[in-house]
This record gives sequence, C-alpha cells and structure tokens, in this order.
Amino acid sequence: MMKLEFYKICCAGNDLVVVDNRKKIFNAEYQDNLVEMLCTRNFAIGADGVCFLESSDVADYSVKFFSSNGVESDFSVNGIRAAMRFAGDKEIAGNTHKVETRAGVVKGEISDDLVGTQVPQIKKLDLKHELEIPHQFESRIVEVSYIDFGAKHMVFKIEKIATFDVKGIGAVLSGHTKYQPYGIDVSFYDIIDGHNINISTHEVGVGGVVHSSGNGAVACVAVAEARHEVSSPVIVHYWGGLSKVSRKDNELFVEGEARIAFTGFITSDMLNFDMDRIRKKQNI
Repeated sequence: MMKLEFYKICCAGNDLVVVDNRKKIFNAEYQDNLVEMLCTRNFAIGADGVCFLESSDVADYSVKFFSSNGVESDFSVNGIRAAMRFAGDKEIAGNTHKVETRAGVVKGEISDDLVGTQVPQIKKLDLKHELEIPHQFESRIVEVSYIDFGAKHMVFKIEKIATFDVKGIGAVLSGHTKYQPYGIDVSFYDIIDGHNINISTHEVGVGGVVHSSGNGAVACVAVAEARHEVSSPVIVHYWGGLSKVSRKDNELFVEGEARIAFTGFITSDMLNFDMDRIRKKQNI
C-alpha cells in the first residue's frame, strides 16, 4: 500500500493539510480532485484547505494553495504560515523563509511558537466599493470595502459581530453575481479599540464561516487602518484564536500560531475513495 506523509496544521482553528510535493507526485490535473477528497470531514483527513509545498528557482520553496472545494488561490496567509511550520520541521528552511506564491515571493520567519509572513503589496483598496445589496443591510452595515493583495476580499464594518448573521449574510454575499464564477471571501469586523479588532469570515472555498482567516485578518486591518480606526500593531480576535497584524518596513506582516496538530499518511485506500460508489452501494 502506498503511503505519503502529510501534516495537519492548525492556525487558530483554520486547519490545513500540508503535503511535500517537491517530487511532483501529484500533478496539476490531479490536485484539485485530491484536495476535495482530503478535505472531506468524516471520510478523510478533513480540513479547510490543502497546501502543496513544491520546489522553486527563486525562493526556498513554493506553495500552491487550494480551498476545500478544490479551487486554487493565489495567496493564503495561513497557508503560507502552515507551509512554513512544515518546512521548518522538515529542515527545508531555517528560522527565515523565502516562499514563492502565485502572488509573488514573500518573506517569513519562525520565532518559538509563532510563525509570521509578509503580505504582498496591496493591488487595490476601495473603501467605498459599489455593490448592490439587499435593503435590509442599510440599518446595520456602515460601509462596504474591497481589497486585493493577491487574495480578493469584501469587507464590512458592522456594529457587533456577536449579534450579526455572519453565516447567512456571508453566504449570500460570497456568491454575489458580481464575483462569479468563483465568488469572493467576505469578512465582517467591529472595533474593540485602536489596537484590537473582532473579525468573522465567510470563505467561499470552504462554503461557510471559518474559525479564523489570515486573509480576512489582513483585509479588515488594512481597511480599518485606512479609515484611521486602528494603528499597528493590531491584535485580531477570531472565534478560533488570536493573531497579530503589524507593519514592518511599511509592509503588512501577520504572525500567530501554526500548530502541528498531527501527522499521518495518505494511503492508496484514501486516494481510491469514491463517495458516489459508496452511496450507490448503500442505496442512499
């Protein structure tokens, strides 16, 4: 039976599978189907996404990010940090890392339990993004913003996350017709004080609200900073835990936990899993 090692790494509840693919075991045509299978909870490993660590000519290594629906992303803050934890544990790189992504090469560092990464330059930041939304938002949403830093994000400032329907409204907005065919991640935030912010994120690739999102943290802090509501450093509060967004040499930098939850092996039994066949056999 074939066995391929994987790491399950948790970034404040955002759980990711990391696989060393430098030997090109999985080609591009197979990766999206593999991701959906690996991320299926109860039947496989279960995760919000998968990171494939690959070789690079311009950095220590490159990383390809896939959400659990099998769609590849240009950049993932937590994906980078999970890959860095894996690469550090495997001694592929030391305490400082250069990582190639589709959004460019970024630098990162590991310090004790914290893993931090640089964020690509912001390509677009529109604090008053034009978007036709249902009328019921008018009394609760203050402003709509759009940001693109290699990851595209819609951002809303709301009165209080604890009483807001992030799940329902996030699902409607992430599938907005303006952002088809892939949809868009949506984050909601409220301000605690000048250095603390509450955030909740609905990720289109996961199809629901995640425990935390590195991309959501960057998006909301960048928007709140542009509105002069917060200043560096900013502690981001998600249901799954904390992270810190700060400025280093005027570039955004995100750090937080990237904990190795467990390691294991992807087997040929797992790779050959066919849910449709099982359903037919059980007459479901």
